[in-house]
Amino acid sequence: MRRSLQFSLFALVLLGLVGGTLAFFIAQKSVTITVDGQTRSVGTYADTVGEVLEDEGLALAAHDVVLPSPDAAVGDGDAVVLNRARPLELTVDGVSREVYVTALSVEEALDQLGMRADGLVLSASRGERLPLEGMALTVTTPKDVVLVADGQERVVTTTAATAGDLLAEQGIALSGTDRTSLRLEQGLLNRMRLQVFRVQISEITETSAVPYGRVETEDDAAFQGEKKVTTKGVDGEQRTTFRVTVVDGQETGRETLSTTVTREPVDEQVTVGTKARPANKPAADGLNWAALANCESGGRPNAVSSTGKYRGMYQFSTSTWASVGGTGDPAAASADEQTYRAQQLYDRSGAGQWPHCGSRLFN
Repeated sequence: MRRSLQFSLFALVLLGLVGGTLAFFIAQKSVTITVDGQTRSVGTYADTVGEVLEDEGLALAAHDVVLPSPDAAVGDGDAVVLNRARPLELTVDGVSREVYVTALSVEEALDQLGMRADGLVLSASRGERLPLEGMALTVTTPKDVVLVADGQERVVTTTAATAGDLLAEQGIALSGTDRTSLRLEQGLLNRMRLQVFRVQISEITETSAVPYGRVETEDDAAFQGEKKVTTKGVDGEQRTTFRVTVVDGQETGRETLSTTVTREPVDEQVTVGTKARPANKPAADGLNWAALANCESGGRPNAVSSTGKYRGMYQFSTSTWASVGGTGDPAAASADEQTYRAQQLYDRSGAGQWPHCGSRLFN
């Protein structure tokens, strides 16, 4: 091969190599990438935004924000912005939820979430940076709560997270028996009502009567329908211990713990007549026996004269009483029986048996 031909072939190969290299460099693009606010320039042969990011080892997550979109074509001098999303475990006034933000700080996250109110209480400082893996953030907003305690009702503005926190903030201490309308760990919401119930539980002992009973005994010497108390009844006494619950000064409950009888009651003893009344009443039944009894004894069945000789409503002597069928002491007999015996005496001997008061029978 002639030398000139060899030189021509070599020149063609060299030209091809130079052209290919030049074309390679011409195809490369310069792109500016801003990731989470940090900017750098990269050279790339990628055709789309997504390919550029992939080449840079930046895998996209579901909530990331990319401008332009990942499938957009990229040219020389273009800019790509990637704001990576951060999970935020957000608890606002006790209510928790997971959100995603592209903010780099707590302050920016609040701004993105629209939480721009003054007086927010945060679990982290506003300037703290949000790591890519996210964080938990608790936010307590100012709220008006109706607080009722110790006889006062007022509206307080607070950033306390729970009912217990609010009571501590207001210097309201609870005893072991006090109750509240909200659980102490319950989160507060605007316009909630929190009431404190002061509860006192004590044991008291009270004395009360034990009513006496009544025992009836048949008496065949007294007429039917006649009753006489022979032993007066006496109430007993008992002591009862109660557990008493008082809420805000008002008794709301009483539980009996024990009862002890300290004095037994005495039953009332009563005799009840069983003797049949005579079928025929004395003829003197229509006279004014009440007037006679009032004159003789003041109308008292148990009256006894100063000498003790005359007894009862009609001042019978014991012998006269026995002569008309009476038994025992006239003053111990019932008023009905005394009147019946007096009528018998009148039928037998007339009003003269009562020399001073007999005339009263006819008034």
